[in-house]
Amino acid sequence: MFFSYNRMMRRVFLTPRLRTRHIHAWENLAGHIPGHEDAPLDRKTARLWELVLSARRVPHRVRRIPGGWEVGVRPFALDRAVSELTLFLAENRETIPGFPPVSGKTAPAGPSIWAIFLLVAFYAACNRVYPGMSALPVHWLELGSANAAAVLDGEWWRLATGLTLHGDAAHIMGNAVIGGVFAWLACARLGSGLAWLLIMVCGIAGNLLNALALGPPHDSIGFSTAVFGAAGLLGGTMPFAANHPERMSLQKTIRSAFVPVAASLGLLALLGAGEDTDLGAHFFGFGAGLFLGLAAGAATARFGRPGQRADRILYALALFLPIAAWSAAWLAA
Repeated sequence: MFFSYNRMMRRVFLTPRLRTRHIHAWENLAGHIPGHEDAPLDRKTARLWELVLSARRVPHRVRRIPGGWEVGVRPFALDRAVSELTLFLAENRETIPGFPPVSGKTAPAGPSIWAIFLLVAFYAACNRVYPGMSALPVHWLELGSANAAAVLDGEWWRLATGLTLHGDAAHIMGNAVIGGVFAWLACARLGSGLAWLLIMVCGIAGNLLNALALGPPHDSIGFSTAVFGAAGLLGGTMPFAANHPERMSLQKTIRSAFVPVAASLGLLALLGAGEDTDLGAHFFGFGAGLFLGLAAGAATARFGRPGQRADRILYALALFLPIAAWSAAWLAA
């Protein structure tokens, strides 16, 4: 009799407690959905999952936890919840055909190295004396500097030739090293040919806007205008460089676009802000790069990068621009 009573009391008091614990257990649904295992959900995602589970009549709860939100489901409904939510995300995922993130695999260094090498080699060549041609270093400056008066008078070639001239070895080496890094990063986003063509266009546009804004007797030389154009390209293309298929939020887009801006300010501090620094050219070069970067990033994300043949043609065109400009400069001399 005693043992029967004891067994009955255990059945009445103990067993329901164990059952209650099992029934009221909750499983964190995010831990079973790919891409959401490591961090709490944001409020928007949690509410979206709640709507999906409610529509499919899956028992669930939504609660706030440190760092975000959690969607819990009953253990017996876990498989169904995962299946329903996975199917919903697969059918309704908003995607953009963003191009790959920056990586060495997508940006061969060869084109940038060759372009920078040609820039340094030209500096060495134009600083030598050629008696047979009556060519002195000062002649190159007179013919090719981005002199505002000459540019506004129709000598358009100075917008490109001014990019290839430098005052001293420190000037050229600073632009070569830092410009090479920025150019390589831009090539990772757009492809070598398109990136270098846009870098040259940014430098030309920066010199033009600088001449229009400052006017005579302003004069400018140096590749730094194009270097800041490359920094602007990075800022303009950043919102389209999606590392994942989901569309970036507006907050992340704005925040990511400011990264190259901060880098360009560091570049300005590194190059110096002395009396010989052309701040206007840097500013206009960066602005041109930012504008062209937005356009090129949107086009590349929608249609893809140029093919291998087109990329080579664009790269050759980028190298041809200063050659054509110097040809026009010497013919007009």
